[in-house]
Amino acid sequence: MANINENIRGKKLYKEGSEGQEASKNTAGEIVISKEKSEELNALDDISDLFNDNAVYQTNKFLLKQVEDLRQDVEELHTFIKDAFGKDSSTAASQGTKGDTGNTGPQGPQGNTGETGPAGADGKNGTNGNSHLDNIKSITFNEKSGQLQITIGDAIYNFTPAK
Repeated sequence: MANINENIRGKKLYKEGSEGQEASKNTAGEIVISKEKSEELNALDDISDLFNDNAVYQTNKFLLKQVEDLRQDVEELHTFIKDAFGKDSSTAASQGTKGDTGNTGPQGPQGNTGETGPAGADGKNGTNGNSHLDNIKSITFNEKSGQLQITIGDAIYNFTPAK
């Protein structure tokens, strides 16, 4: 079993500085680049030029491979976390223990008795009734497997509902 750090080990690759500034490391250890370069990087949305210019591609192909490996790792981590804990951290499977139950409040006053309702229609019985449910012993939903289990006689049938 692994533990996750409370802080990230890496720093941002760059931080935006003032206009015309040369790239440098600040006192916090961050690389500060000019506002112009930061805006240019933030506007990038098409990597195809890097692949289409052979000289640029040859210079950067190893970095491209590393970036793709990192992207795949992040995709796998995202899938793992979503599958293990769900999308909402407030309902995650790894929540802490539940706290103690509070005291029961005082009982409320007794209400008035309501009127008796009208009698219902007589239902069918005997051979005229529905017999297709006679052998069903139980119908349950298994939350772990996400399946509906129906026990008919001694046989158990599992169904996966469509989402």
